This record gives sequence, C-alpha cells and structure tokens, in this order.
Amino acid sequence: MLNNIYLFTWEETYLLDKELFRRKENFVLKFGQESIFAFDFENLDMGMAKQAIYGGGLFVTKKMVILSGIPYEWTAKPTKELQDQVEKFMDDLIAKEGKIPEETLLVFVSNKPDKRTRFYKFLERNAVVKEFKQYKEHELKDFVISQLPGIYIPSEVVEYLLIKVWTDLYRLRFECEKLKIRCEEKKVTQITQALVDKIVFGQVETNAFTLLDNLLSNKEKSITIIDKIQEDGEDWNVFAGMLYWSLKLSLFLVDLYQGGVKDSKLMASTLGASPWQISKSMKGIDHLQSMQHVMKTLYRGIIDLDWGIKSWKYPDSYFRLGVKKLIISG
Repeated sequence: MLNNIYLFTWEETYLLDKELFRRKENFVLKFGQESIFAFDFENLDMGMAKQAIYGGGLFVTKKMVILSGIPYEWTAKPTKELQDQVEKFMDDLIAKEGKIPEETLLVFVSNKPDKRTRFYKFLERNAVVKEFKQYKEHELKDFVISQLPGIYIPSEVVEYLLIKVWTDLYRLRFECEKLKIRCEEKKVTQITQALVDKIVFGQVETNAFTLLDNLLSNKEKSITIIDKIQEDGEDWNVFAGMLYWSLKLSLFLVDLYQGGVKDSKLMASTLGASPWQISKSMKGIDHLQSMQHVMKTLYRGIIDLDWGIKSWKYPDSYFRLGVKKLIISG
C-alpha cells in the first residue's frame, strides 16, 4: 500500500471538495501555504507537476501535490499533446511501482474516472482510495436538517424539498441557506411547503413533474404553473423536452407496475430516474393508472405541437399557449 498517494473519487462533489479543503487547510497550518501545489486540465503543465512531485523544495519540508482530472473522467480528456504527456507520466509512475519521495503527498482527484483504464486499476490496488458516494435517503434528510439550525422543518417538507431540489449537496446547501435567511428575516421558526415553493428554485425536471401532477388533477393550477415557468424565462425547448420525459417516465412507470415490478429502487434503476421522483410518483400510482389514456393523449398532442413549431407552422412563443389549450381540451 502506497501511504502517500491518494485517489479521491466518485460522484458527490460537495463531500469530495469538503474533504480536500480540510486536508489542504491542515497541511497549510503545519507546513505553510507554499507546501500546496494544485494542477488541473485548465493549468496543467506536466513538467511543473513532475517537478513538484519529485523535486526538492527550497522552503518546504513536506508537499501536497493535487492533480485533478487524473485518472481521466468519462466526460473530459486533455488535448492529444497533453494526453501523451499525461499517459507517459502515468506509465512512468506504474513502472516505478508508485514510489515517490516520502516528503510528497500526491492526491489524484477524479469525480467519475473511467474504471477500465490501467492507471485507475493500479491506483485501486495500491493507493489509498476514498470514494465520496451520494448520500442515502436518511443521510440527505439529516443534511437538510443540519443546514437549518434552530428552525423546524417537518419530515414531509424535507421530503418535498428533496424532490424539488434532488440530491446534489451543493444545491441543497444553497437552497437551505436561502430558506435560513428568509426565516431569520421574517422571524419564522418553521418551514412549510408553501415557503419552499416561494423560496426554493426547482430544476426544470421538477417543474415538468409538478406540471404533470397537476395536469392530471387540477387544470387551473396547471395554467398557473405554466405562467410561472414563462415568468422564470425557462427555454420552451428545454421545458418541452422535460415534459416529454416526465410523461414518458410516468407511462413507463405504469407499464412496469402493471407488469409486476413494484420496488421503487428497481424502477429507478430500470428507468434511469431519480429514486425520489419514483417514490413520489408511486404514492399516486392508482391515479396514474386511471389517467393512463389521458397521459397518452397529452403526449401525442405535445409531439404534434413541437412538430408544428419546428416546421414553422407556429412561432416559438406559441408552445406554452398550445400546452394550455391541450390542458383545457383534455
């Protein structure tokens, strides 16, 4: 085991960044600001990186060298020239069996590395690997509560907030901070669903699902939601795509349920969807089944509307009006 080489990895960036910040801060306290050397693809110079790793320091006794983006992530690779330099560095490190100067602490940071690569497998076998996975349901609830000290937020409102914001901890922290400031300003000690709706910014996906929920039960509220989406300036094309997706997902959900699949986690995995949204939809599965024909009709209507806009039959601005007409006539 290489005790001075680390790999920080996996999908929860907030937790990874928090741990990396903590280690950097402790390192600076012990050895000074000059002991930290950080490189990523935006400022990566392999010559300087190798000098930082293997070279002696004039003013430091210990060094922390951080290389972000190595091993390569699924979504990002350097230019061909830089890639050749990086791969030579990785091959050399493997050939040396990962041996670097004892005074150097080398940290590789890769949120979603390609686990098929030779270098990833080498680090997995030999380095100290710390995976920062997304929080489970109870951990997410605890996180939300921890961000709102002194403020009561009922369990059902926590669940609603998570459905609206989803599981990204950076976004959750930001939206909780907005709620906290609002409560302090208004001397409020309890967070309600109405306050969440007023303060918290939901994703386009959430707006689409919120609209779909009301399309099947409350036409007047559906019209209000469309007006709100328009006021927020959301691109009609993006919103249309999310509305397609939410309708398709709900139809597939009903198909799976009627085919005997009842487990929310299995459904989420099969459909590639958020477990939170599937759990919420499952609470109204009987209603979704009863509205299956309406959803199919609406889905076909939105496809026709989209085709009409893209074939210049209607202007872009007609999309929301067209959806309102579909709601009223449905």
